[in-house]
Amino acid sequence: MEDGRARGGGVRVAMIAGVFLAMLWVAAAAVAQVSERAEPVTGPGVTTIGGISTTARINVRSGPSVVFPVVGTLGYGTRVTKGICIGGGSARWCEVKTLDGKVSGFVAGRFLVEGSAPTPDDDLAGGPDYWAVRGLAANERLGVRMEPKSGAGVLATLKNGEIVTNLGCRMTGATRWCRIRSTTGMDVTGWVAARYLRESAPPPAVMPPGSGDGGSGPGVYVVRGLAAGDFLNVRTRPSTQGDIIARLSSGTRVRNLGCEQSGQTRWCRIRTTGDVTVTGWVNGRYLREG
Repeated sequence: MEDGRARGGGVRVAMIAGVFLAMLWVAAAAVAQVSERAEPVTGPGVTTIGGISTTARINVRSGPSVVFPVVGTLGYGTRVTKGICIGGGSARWCEVKTLDGKVSGFVAGRFLVEGSAPTPDDDLAGGPDYWAVRGLAANERLGVRMEPKSGAGVLATLKNGEIVTNLGCRMTGATRWCRIRSTTGMDVTGWVAARYLRESAPPPAVMPPGSGDGGSGPGVYVVRGLAAGDFLNVRTRPSTQGDIIARLSSGTRVRNLGCEQSGQTRWCRIRTTGDVTVTGWVNGRYLREG
């Protein structure tokens, strides 16, 4: 009986040990699963703790050296705000602070993973002042879109050779888009596919007849290039800040009293030719020789 009890007790001990080991294995597996983490999130202006295992932590010290006391620790992937850095190479130390402000101090620079700075495409910077439309088929037109994507609404179309003002470019997916403003015809600002743009010189200045250059007197213009249903504002002075005193429809004939350049806009002083005469300033891009 004693031998039998001893054998039964041994079996129970073995079973308990097996269950315990199984529980340890499951717990270890769960810990391993929880410890799996993605790479540090990076991007413009983002700094995270990296270069260590996903379960490790680095020391944050009160000064830029291992001789300074530890004031906290940071784990893999922790986002921080980076301050000044001292030294170089393996001796580089940087001041950091967690986003919640609870931990601040110095860490070895090799543990900081920094997002790349924005490119000129991201912030719409750089590039030439003007583009010329190139590469379209004979009867093809380039759509000027409301947004930098192929499915966006078309505001206007451009043909080969037209010159536009460059307002900056950016990448959307695999396509490079440029924001432009037309320099002839109706005034349109929108996005076009950059593959149809080439660097260009400024458009030639359009000098309406009798524009103060010693010509043979005032010329007659016809209002052209307005969008359907649009009107050309006649203002009290050569500026968009001038008061609107009249509106002219497409096809209206006016007399030229001289033009002048203000920034990138050419303004012309005109007088209407109807029964009621109005004298004021209009945007010269919408005038054609009559």
